[in-house]
Amino acid sequence: MKWTEDLSVGIEIIDTQHKELFTRINDLVDAIRSHTCKYKISDVVKFLDDYIVFHFGEEEKYMLERGYPEYEQHRKQHEKFMGNFAYLKEELMKLEGGKKPGSYDLSVETNQVVVDWILEHIAKLDKRFGKFIAESKGMDRG
Repeated sequence: MKWTEDLSVGIEIIDTQHKELFTRINDLVDAIRSHTCKYKISDVVKFLDDYIVFHFGEEEKYMLERGYPEYEQHRKQHEKFMGNFAYLKEELMKLEGGKKPGSYDLSVETNQVVVDWILEHIAKLDKRFGKFIAESKGMDRG
C-alpha cells in the first residue's frame, strides 16, 4: 500500500502517524514476500499495540476538542479494531509462549486486518473527520 495525499486528513500529527502505519505494513508485506515474516510479525504486533492506543487517543482527543458530531460512531470503530487486534495479539502470544517464531498465516492475517482498516477507516471515516475540520476552519475565518 502506498500513502497518497488523498488519504490525508489535514491534521499533521495524525497524517504522520498514518504514514508510519503504512511504512510498517509495507515492511510486513516485504517480509511476507521474502518468506521472513515469521521473524517480523512480532515487531509489527508490538508496534501496533503501542500505535493503536496512542493514535486512537490522539484522534479522539481532536474530535472531542472540535465537537465532532460523529465522535461516538468513530470511537466504536476504534473499539472494534482493538477487538480484532486483541485476537491477533493473543495468537502471537500463543506462538511466543511456546518460544516459536510467528507464523506466515498470522503475518498474512495481520496484514489483511490492517489493510482492511486502512481502506475502510482511514480512507473513509478519518477523511470525513478531516473534512469536518477543514470546514470548521473555514467557518472560523468567516
